[in-house]
Amino acid sequence: PRRWPPPWPRKDVYRPYTVSRCCLISRIFWRFCAFKITNRNAKMAEDKKKVLAVFDFDHTIINDNSDTWVVKLAPGGQAPDWLRQTYRNGYWTEYMENVFRYLHDNRIMPEDMLNFMGTIPYTDKMQDVLKFIGKHGTKFECIVISDSNTVFIETILKAGGVDHAVNNIFTNPAHFDKSNCLHVKPYHKHACKSCPVNMCKKTILLEYIGTKAQDGVVYDKVVYVGDGGNDLCPSKELSATDVVMPRKGYRLIKKIEKLAKDSLRAKVVPWESGREVLSVLKEC
Repeated sequence: PRRWPPPWPRKDVYRPYTVSRCCLISRIFWRFCAFKITNRNAKMAEDKKKVLAVFDFDHTIINDNSDTWVVKLAPGGQAPDWLRQTYRNGYWTEYMENVFRYLHDNRIMPEDMLNFMGTIPYTDKMQDVLKFIGKHGTKFECIVISDSNTVFIETILKAGGVDHAVNNIFTNPAHFDKSNCLHVKPYHKHACKSCPVNMCKKTILLEYIGTKAQDGVVYDKVVYVGDGGNDLCPSKELSATDVVMPRKGYRLIKKIEKLAKDSLRAKVVPWESGREVLSVLKEC
């Protein structure tokens, strides 16, 4: 009977089956390698397919308005009438610059402001939503698009222990100067007629998705969670595979209800707390 492996080398005996079996083993080996490479490439492609979770901040992640919250530090706990009258429709960032100067004039120090911002309440169960996203970072990518400012959002997320869950924050840049006065600038200029002069969330969202696509990251689904009127513009750009989640009782859902049926392609799922948001994300 033939043995495998044959006594090798044998110069005196010609065994043709050894050549054929070596070829067979070689073919099996290379097919195995090809299979592993194909699976690896498929896994890499799958890893780059993610769900993009987009959040507004005020009255969405937190259950208040960060800009009006800081005004409570003013004498009497509110802005005086002359200060409120400096507001121009569509120029909220300009108004907040005036508010910060007023607080500085009344000796509100950075540590006072930051500690106070850390006490702002989160929307019910929204911290659980962000923790879930952070735990499943290979599947989800999370960004915040907000008309607040960098100092407030970063401070509040860190105080809530959920800053690790947010990949990118798009908001008005802010900083404390040498005299400890907080300053805020508009995020960008844009041509959208529907949005405030300092920020168009649609432009930010589309530019972000386009930039990530150049890096090979393709989102299977976008879940947009918001509450305000300025969240309608990006919601209109979502596709039929996406989800827009307007908060019940707020401006976004009221605006959506007034739209024609074919104005939004995305599925509309209203929410009251983070429970509904978490439920949608778990189904993704």
